[in-house]
Amino acid sequence: MNDDLNSRLEAIDADCERAAKAELDRLFETGPSTGSTSRGPSPQAAEAIWLRLIGCKEQEFIQEIRTAKQKKIDGKSMDSAGGAKSVEKAINDLLADERYLARMREFYAQAAGETVSETSQAQAKRLDLIDTTYRTGIENALRRARENVLAELSLNRASKEDDAAFLSQWKQYSTLSPWRAIWTIVLLSLTSYLIAFIIASEAFRALLERFGWSTGSGM
Repeated sequence: MNDDLNSRLEAIDADCERAAKAELDRLFETGPSTGSTSRGPSPQAAEAIWLRLIGCKEQEFIQEIRTAKQKKIDGKSMDSAGGAKSVEKAINDLLADERYLARMREFYAQAAGETVSETSQAQAKRLDLIDTTYRTGIENALRRARENVLAELSLNRASKEDDAAFLSQWKQYSTLSPWRAIWTIVLLSLTSYLIAFIIASEAFRALLERFGWSTGSGM
């Protein structure tokens, strides 16, 4: 099951990436310019695309995990120990910081390269400023996305484990021999009758009277 879920998560990842790339390409096509000077795409607009990309994957991954709760393939649950660990690794890989930050830096470098009026030194300073400014926002978004998706995966796994424990306990009790319960009831009854007989016997009465305890009319 985990292989199938991983494949669907990768397919979602690819779909979200294609949509984001189309948006980024349009930024270059519609970037502002003044006379012969191209200023390149707006860093704020680019950051908004990256954040939407991360948010899209987060929501789609969570929905896919919820859908997978009801499914089993080849008799294997996605919540087996090895399966869940594999899915967790796939999620961490698909939402890894460096995967996004590296491409973000490449994008801004490309944008800066199209700014014909700036010197190389100025471009380098601008890239450093952009990287410092937007890195934290992207990293925070990725961290939240990983936490939320993995929380959904853990919730699903815990629910499955609780169900499995309940079914195991029910099966254990349902397979007990009914004679064991019957003999327990019989033994308890015999013990009660034996205690009542001892209390009602003359020897027990005499023992109580010897210690000065009256048995009373009820005895």
